[in-house]
Amino acid sequence: MRFKYYFGTFLILLSLKGAGQTDTISFQYQKPLFDFDYQKPVFKLQQEQLSNKNKFLRFSVLTGYREGVQPIDAGFGLNFKSINNAIAGVQLITMYNLSIADILSHGMLKPNNILLEVDDPSRYIYDIKYGDKEKWMRKNAYCYELALPMGTIKDVKVLDEYLTNLFGVTFGMEKRLVKTLVLTRSSTTDKIKSAEKGESKYDMKGHFNNVPIDRLSLPLTAAGLPSLVDETGYKDPVDLDLKIDSWTNLDALRKQLHRYDLELTEGMREIEMFVIKKNK
Repeated sequence: MRFKYYFGTFLILLSLKGAGQTDTISFQYQKPLFDFDYQKPVFKLQQEQLSNKNKFLRFSVLTGYREGVQPIDAGFGLNFKSINNAIAGVQLITMYNLSIADILSHGMLKPNNILLEVDDPSRYIYDIKYGDKEKWMRKNAYCYELALPMGTIKDVKVLDEYLTNLFGVTFGMEKRLVKTLVLTRSSTTDKIKSAEKGESKYDMKGHFNNVPIDRLSLPLTAAGLPSLVDETGYKDPVDLDLKIDSWTNLDALRKQLHRYDLELTEGMREIEMFVIKKNK
């Protein structure tokens, strides 16, 4: 999970610096929402603002849920876009219909990798216990747009500072003692060593070929389970053929892992989590 987060941060920097699209059409908010333009902001700017001769134009806008608008899928899990507008002289960052946790993590983390230290956790991440998801989203999701003069946004810290002030929270990776899944070996017999034939790959059906053993954490995380802590000490590539119908069925998964003398237990471990905590 730590690798994924830092790799995601690298992708965010690329998106902010080099992958921004260039929009040469003047800004204008379009109605109705079925005609929503994802590359234009919430404001219809006046002509003198469009010219922006002094390069002073900037705004930070947070609105509620907007019916009919789809969240952005920018690839690699990123849920925002960075657009360079040469005419208005601004770089525009846009996010639509996202939970607070998704906005703050930029879509790079699953809920099981996020720890909330806030007054009302139900406002930040959807959980099935909250009932209908669409109703929850209409009440708790947000749209956000940030426009700054082109060249101002050097890294993701600039965006995060605005989000910190808007939501009254601080956020980032910190170590916490949390419930995890712990993977260990039950014998010294090596039943997992890879034959090192074919390309290195894995899938969500339980087939792992010539990959590090920690790749097992990826389908578990995707299934919403606690983070996996690898305590096998095994460094070589592995081959596993787990016959899995559902990754949330831990009893069935444990039976499959026993074939390879692997144990999966629950335990408390100090690991890095993406912590969102309310400012004091």
